[in-house]
Amino acid sequence: MAMNADGVHCPWCGLAIERAEQGRCPHCGAALQSPERGTYALVEEPPTPAREPADPPTPQPRRAIRDFASRFFHESARRDTVLAAEIVALLALSLADLLTTHHLLRTHPKFYESNPIARLIFIRWNIAGMAIFKFSVVAFVVTVGEVVERKRPGLGRFVILTGCAASALVVAHGLRLAFGEVLAD
Repeated sequence: MAMNADGVHCPWCGLAIERAEQGRCPHCGAALQSPERGTYALVEEPPTPAREPADPPTPQPRRAIRDFASRFFHESARRDTVLAAEIVALLALSLADLLTTHHLLRTHPKFYESNPIARLIFIRWNIAGMAIFKFSVVAFVVTVGEVVERKRPGLGRFVILTGCAASALVVAHGLRLAFGEVLAD
């Protein structure tokens, strides 16, 4: 019986087994034996289906939710993040960018948002809309970075670090404008 991070799985059907009832897999009916505590091995081929298949037992609500989640989300999507430090850096730089932009737009009338999409969002929904727009873009970059990192290690890190570099340049430019304006007054 194969064991992984999710627990014990049936060697025939591959579904998770919480407990084997009467030495059989509750999903496919394959005969199992337990040579060691917590592991199961396949004893014989699973039974061939009868002429009229029996109705499967109704799953308990908790098991049904867990089974739905395991089918809905790919195994790699259930793993922990592999780029936690880079994601935190991107979030911090994006927050600094948002605060710097808000400060410039609120206190200095000669400054404007140069991104036309962000400008329209700011005009319509003010800083709350810009925050939603900004962090939606960040969520997209983080998602792309995580997915790419799992397929091609190193490339996802590059994607997120490129986002960090772009955010850092925008923050530095905003601070330069803010401090330049303060010094000019």
